[in-house]
Amino acid sequence: MYSKPAALLAACLSMAAMLPAKADDISAAQADALQTQMQNWLQGMFGSDTRLAGQTVRVRPEGEHYRIELPLEMPRAGRPSPVMLSASARPIAGGRWAFEGPDLPSPASFTLNMPAPPRKGQAPGPNIPVEFTVMTGSQDSRGTYDPSFATPSTLTTNARDVQVRAQSASTDQLTKMGQSSSTTTLRPSGSNRVDIMGDGVVEGYTSTSRSQDGQPVELSAQRAQATVGITALSRDRAATMLPAAARVASGFLAGAPGSGGVPAIGPSVDPQLLRTILQSLQDLASEFTLNETFDGVAFRSGTYNGAMNQARIGMGAKSEAGLLQAYVDLGLDGLILPDAAPGAMAELMPRKVALRPVLTGVPTEELIQWLGAAADAKDGARPPGIAPLFRRAGVSAGLDSFALDIGTTSFAGTGKLTALSPDDLAGQAQITASNFDELIARVNAVPELAGVLPLFVFAKGVSQTMEGRLVWNLAYRDNKLLVNGTDLSAMMGRPPAQSQKSR
Repeated sequence: MYSKPAALLAACLSMAAMLPAKADDISAAQADALQTQMQNWLQGMFGSDTRLAGQTVRVRPEGEHYRIELPLEMPRAGRPSPVMLSASARPIAGGRWAFEGPDLPSPASFTLNMPAPPRKGQAPGPNIPVEFTVMTGSQDSRGTYDPSFATPSTLTTNARDVQVRAQSASTDQLTKMGQSSSTTTLRPSGSNRVDIMGDGVVEGYTSTSRSQDGQPVELSAQRAQATVGITALSRDRAATMLPAAARVASGFLAGAPGSGGVPAIGPSVDPQLLRTILQSLQDLASEFTLNETFDGVAFRSGTYNGAMNQARIGMGAKSEAGLLQAYVDLGLDGLILPDAAPGAMAELMPRKVALRPVLTGVPTEELIQWLGAAADAKDGARPPGIAPLFRRAGVSAGLDSFALDIGTTSFAGTGKLTALSPDDLAGQAQITASNFDELIARVNAVPELAGVLPLFVFAKGVSQTMEGRLVWNLAYRDNKLLVNGTDLSAMMGRPPAQSQKSR
């Protein structure tokens, strides 16, 4: 539920480790020292010439803890007292710190510069000022932090009855969450590395968007859950990359001094910052995973509406022996689109879709170098070739799993395509189907699909039967496509290769 500045304040709390971890040392002098250290950290993180670095962190002693405050924007016309994010930190046993917050007052209003919504056929426009108004029924955030990284650090958040309204010159969006909770754990993992694990749940989510030139869009989910994991994160690499990424993101904060209340446009991205980020990706972490599940989803855009029992989005990547492995998980279950497919076509709408594309064998070092060269390419210049990515091993792309249900017909399959060079490809796949005859009957009942019906009949003709299911074994090699041993290259307009390449 928190904005980017809230996450920034949470990071600022770690600066408390620079002070003695004793309750009786808390004083006005120590608070002034901590405030100076945090301010210097902000300038080092974002650069001394950015608006965010110009904002003043406020630290004062309050009983046995420090009260820490960070404004979300600079004072400006009509808003001399900016909204403050606040938190408290106090020393506990073992040199650790306990903190509460960050908390946002309710209601709270502030302005951020955000990327303009993309428009079809148009280049991205400049950032636009967006006014946020946040109301929260209740909120509770607390955790512990070990600056030595000898023991785990944790953060838990809970909030109820949250409303976030975002308004710009062209858009008005209202988001509501009945309940939101999350837990994040930072766990030591070897020399100068940590594991980060997080999970969060939102219940009763709704979002309504209206624009001047578009139809209203409504989206809701009974429940949404997300989990994230980063294994063996290098603290040194993160310390280099995060300041560069922060400087790129700092342009979103609005209200520059002397602007008269008109938010400034975000800065252009410095190519050197991009290079720093890319270089820091090398050996940054050994594995990353992210999974999100949405239950009871409904959506409406103008006169069109739909629903689904569940939607799933996941992704992950890891590096082994210098080679990158990455995957994406996509899934829809119980999809209903009553307005998109009227009549007999409605019976051909997929009710379940599951895909897991994978990419393996990409040399990490060469990939980072190639991305850096692409980032350095001047406007209009030809990007570098991808041949270096094939120097150490074959790059493979495919589907770990594939599932599709149309009516009572179910498809499943796996496949992989391997590239030993950009021009040397080989692959294999297997697809199975049950109740395929019923799908042919459904297609035959739709006059608009008369032109594709022969394709379904042909597909059955080249299939094999195994345990009551149709099976298609596909193989691609030397510019030949074989389906269950039948060469379909000529039908695809691809003559066989003139020479065979040995493997």
